[in-house]
Amino acid sequence: MGLVACVLAMDFRRRWRIFERSCARPVESQFAVLRGLLARAASTEWGRRYGFADIRTPEQYRARVPVSDYETAAASWHKAFDGAADVAWPGHVRYFAMSSGTTAAAGAPGAGNKYLPVTADAIRGNIRAGGLLAACLARRGGPRSITDGRALYLGGSTILIPRGKCLHGDASGIVPRHIPSWVRARSLPADDIRGVANWQEKIDLIVERYLTADVCALGACPSWAALLFKQMLHAAEARGLGRRTIGELWPKLRHFISYGMSFQPYRRAFDQYVGRDIHYTGTYSSSEAGMSAIQVDDAGPLRLIVDNGVFYEFIPAGRAQDADGPRLHLGEVRQAEDYAVLVSTNGGIWALPLGDVVRFESLSPPRIVFAGRTQLQLSAFGEHVTLGSIEKAVAAACERTGATVADYTIAPRYPSPESPIPAHRWIVEFDRPPADEAAFIAAADQSIRRENEDYDTHRTGDYGLLPPQLIPVAPRTFYEWMKAKGKLGGQNKVPRVALSPAMAEELLEISRRLGR
Repeated sequence: MGLVACVLAMDFRRRWRIFERSCARPVESQFAVLRGLLARAASTEWGRRYGFADIRTPEQYRARVPVSDYETAAASWHKAFDGAADVAWPGHVRYFAMSSGTTAAAGAPGAGNKYLPVTADAIRGNIRAGGLLAACLARRGGPRSITDGRALYLGGSTILIPRGKCLHGDASGIVPRHIPSWVRARSLPADDIRGVANWQEKIDLIVERYLTADVCALGACPSWAALLFKQMLHAAEARGLGRRTIGELWPKLRHFISYGMSFQPYRRAFDQYVGRDIHYTGTYSSSEAGMSAIQVDDAGPLRLIVDNGVFYEFIPAGRAQDADGPRLHLGEVRQAEDYAVLVSTNGGIWALPLGDVVRFESLSPPRIVFAGRTQLQLSAFGEHVTLGSIEKAVAAACERTGATVADYTIAPRYPSPESPIPAHRWIVEFDRPPADEAAFIAAADQSIRRENEDYDTHRTGDYGLLPPQLIPVAPRTFYEWMKAKGKLGGQNKVPRVALSPAMAEELLEISRRLGR
């Protein structure tokens, strides 16, 4: 092992020891974070308004500082566009991250997108979390698995757009400006490709330039990584390289880092794309709080990062929409229960709901699984099917039938004179179709029935819901739909529950045009 690799290995071990110590005392670590946040922001507008200087405990914090909604908080944050300083965090906030796939209420500041503050302290926290992720990868695959090669990050455009005294854009365009130059030198793609906004052009350039590069780790949203893999394999065939797997094209590849969606429905397809064993590491991140959790063990839950400038609160999922829903700190939650997540951060964000629901698999160390969204569920008929249940069902159906899925969404079919009992329509684009489509949809149906009592009640005797209908669509259907919506690439994700009846019809029309 060379000198640089030895130094990095020692740094990785140091970072991991610190992480383990904080996870062994998660409640104390979180209380320390809260005290630090309040002290730093005590003299800001928010700090003076809520008396941060006098708050000593999480109980006092939640009694004094209300839950924020985006529209209310943004009215303060966005004063920075006009040059205001010391609003919710000390100093002037220069950067704002445009949140992918979410919208603000009409007429709100920045209506159409969420613009979230990214302070210098938040940037340092993101970089620290990235170092912890590297330490996790080194722990799983050995230091050489990430030093003998380069990491490729498949993110959004790095181009930032001026707005008043600030710059805004994808979070992937903010943090890289501040990471050490030697880290950037070991990262791909090159700056000219990072700045490309057109997603297909970016994929084309990556394939052209890095088809046989020394990539040792790939970080990406699984659905976009699958698109890259397909194009790489087509390019390899066209060039007569005789290589049939990503593992042959990238012989140093040892790690895939997943973000933005559940990886489990894609696991079987990735095994086939790569063609050999690599380490799959999930992360839980948000534009509001950066990287919050890392999957320490293969296929296991994610370990919460409790000492990195983010204070977490949790509301029982069933009370997430209640104005008086109880706010719990990490020492008050229970294992195996679902909670909506609030964050207070060194970005000047205070008690803001993420809209995510997590479930604790253990409390010390705190390990979570993503259980869905507070408002994203399939409940057109009172069946209350969560995103987490849908993702498990797809994984179960793929496991049962050997199918691999490229993308999917579920849409309700409402009652009509011809079909008075409603049903769910599963619109699925397969990489490898199941040999038995009926077995696929039956496995998905059974999985949700086991998970969800309301759904099972509706399905019993086909009284409230008929069996779900599987509608396979043509390859590239979802790609073309996302392209038409201007949502290609980065952290943009296909909605797993159809946003409207029109979405389902648009997908089916695209599939018909593509020849299905």
